[in-house]
Amino acid sequence: MAAFVYSDRAMQAPPTPSDEALRLAALRALEVLDTAPDEELDRITRTASRLFGVPIALVSLIDENRQWFKSRVGLDVGETPRDLSFCGHAILSDDALIVEDAGGDARFCDNPLVLDGPRIAFYAGQPIRSLCGKRLGTLCLIDSRPRAFSQADADALRDLASLAERFFHSLEASTRALAMHTSLSRTETLFETTFSQAAVGMAIASLDGRWQRVNQRLCDITGYDAATLLDKSFQDITHPDNLAADLGLLQRLIAGELPHYALEKRYLRADGSPVWVALTLSLVRDDAGEPSYLVGVIEDIDERKRIEAELQTAHRELERRVEERTAELSREIHERERFQRSLSEEEERFSTILENATDAFVAVDAEGAIIEWNQSAERVFGWSRAEALGRPLAETVIPETLRGAHHDGFARFIRSGVGTIMNRRIEITARRRDGGVFPAELTLTSNHLGEQQIISAFLHDISERKAAENLLRKSRERLRLITDNMPALIAYVDADLRYLFNNRAYEHWFGVSPEKLAGTPMRELIGETAFERALQGEQVTFENLFDCRLGRIDVTTTLIPSAGDDGKIEGFYVLSLDVTERKRLMARLEQEASLDALTELPNRRAFMRQLSRAITGSRRNRSAFALLFIDLDGFKRLNDGHGHDFGDAVLKRFADILTGALRQTDTVARLAGDEFTVILEGLDTPASAAPVVAAKLLDALSAVREIDGRPVILSASIGVALHHPASNATPDSLLAAADRAMYEAKQSGKNRYAVSSGDAC
Repeated sequence: MAAFVYSDRAMQAPPTPSDEALRLAALRALEVLDTAPDEELDRITRTASRLFGVPIALVSLIDENRQWFKSRVGLDVGETPRDLSFCGHAILSDDALIVEDAGGDARFCDNPLVLDGPRIAFYAGQPIRSLCGKRLGTLCLIDSRPRAFSQADADALRDLASLAERFFHSLEASTRALAMHTSLSRTETLFETTFSQAAVGMAIASLDGRWQRVNQRLCDITGYDAATLLDKSFQDITHPDNLAADLGLLQRLIAGELPHYALEKRYLRADGSPVWVALTLSLVRDDAGEPSYLVGVIEDIDERKRIEAELQTAHRELERRVEERTAELSREIHERERFQRSLSEEEERFSTILENATDAFVAVDAEGAIIEWNQSAERVFGWSRAEALGRPLAETVIPETLRGAHHDGFARFIRSGVGTIMNRRIEITARRRDGGVFPAELTLTSNHLGEQQIISAFLHDISERKAAENLLRKSRERLRLITDNMPALIAYVDADLRYLFNNRAYEHWFGVSPEKLAGTPMRELIGETAFERALQGEQVTFENLFDCRLGRIDVTTTLIPSAGDDGKIEGFYVLSLDVTERKRLMARLEQEASLDALTELPNRRAFMRQLSRAITGSRRNRSAFALLFIDLDGFKRLNDGHGHDFGDAVLKRFADILTGALRQTDTVARLAGDEFTVILEGLDTPASAAPVVAAKLLDALSAVREIDGRPVILSASIGVALHHPASNATPDSLLAAADRAMYEAKQSGKNRYAVSSGDAC
């Protein structure tokens, strides 16, 4: 008996267990609170009252604020507050709480339940736990007189409490089974809906490339209806230029050199036109490691390919224009520098240079009248030198609507000698003689010739440069619009692993705008090895798990190196795609291929894998097992006489009987039609144990009297084959031996079993 030591103090409410939230969740999941008494528990409390000679015996459940009695003997009330309860103290330990004299116990001496009715003097409570070990309540004994309680008494109380635990364990198991059944049904419906309505093409194919199952999206991509597509192989619709690469990867996949592969290829649609797709192909192997079938996910990337081609064209055009403009600017700068150096030379050479300058050169006096006008000015503005000399500069080269602002600024400079536009390049709108306007780059300098102030101006027509800048800006806007609307992360990272470009998807995935990411270090989503390989010029593709605003997702990432003109790697492009749903669908497809749709039992394929494992395990563990081949007698008569729906109901009932009569470690499968198989593993004496199981199954079948309201008589013929560790039997030979034994039983009058006498096992 466990000892509990407490200091002297006033009555104390029971402390809250550390796992209170999980304990309450386990209790409420049973849905047993406030339900009617149960005879099974009542027998336990009656037995406890008689066995220990106490007037009160209870099965209590500790809720958040109360203790509620599922079963009670000798007590009229159905619940009491938890703060006053002895049981609230009892659930703090796995051992029993024994209070032999409550009046002398500091914890309970002033408890109203001790001082008043029911005047508790003695209490013994053994905790009752759930399947996962959470203490739900107690089986407790109460007496109005103090009494001693021995270790033998404590052991007996623990045994009775274990019987009460079994009641709650059974209830919990039933609740879990119902929840699991509901979840499986919902999952099945979700898978079928996802496969049929997936936004990507999905297919199952044989090893030779024949389509076995396709969804509607794949039909939409290829232009074929499902029936026509299932009559073809993937080789039939693959573009000839892509077929060799695809077949080469497939051979490596089947040979085990690759776990799966992905490539971009072209299909030929039903109308003969090509369509680009991104194919991801996985191989499903049986338990023996042999290739079984192929699972493919096909994404239509035709539009993406078209956009990539347009982006490449635009990129080349931008590079060409940048190179041309760079060369042009270089030439202009050279000319400007040469022109400015020539100002220090003699007047004659200065005049010659001005006359042959590519920019318009204009000089004005302190009143703003033109005193110099070179040939370029004649060409640019359309005024001859003779016509321009003496004219006000503002009226000659500035549009009428802008003259006020320019004239005021110029006049202010003449008066004060201070200006904000001197000796730097500014852009203005200029006017030709014919009224046409154009953008120009203006450079003003102030010089003195003796006492006279001279303002010199160089004007350069920048119409072409402005047009090129506008074209570049629009091209960048188009590129940004395209990348921001792609369902993938797109970025460019420099050699220092800092973001230089991000599309808008980063904000959707991480909550950070592209503007804030610019220039920041790349988030470490992948290992340094992948970075190093990309910076060495290798294109890298990999998959990893990703935590972001979307949750934990599967991501396929490709790093594409980018080299400068000298061939040196300057950084790499990043393309990341969310492939979570694709992976979930592939896993679901693999599971679906192993279950029988009617009975939800393992199908023939899954059974043969399990049988192969059983043979391998028998040899490894030196243990024997038995194989039962079961055929339902007279099933064709039931199916033909009452219809296929009733036949399906019979098969499902048959499956339930088999699974209900056998151990959880036994394997039950539907082979085909009304043929079922059972693998009985871990048998010490299979020759005697297997017939007992076969007879048990026949008895269970004979107990069925009706299905769906119709009277039936069910029986079966069972063939038994035994396998010993030293046997060289294969799965096929062992199944054939059990099949022969089943036919012996059927020919001997049905509703019986026969054990194989051959040496195949």
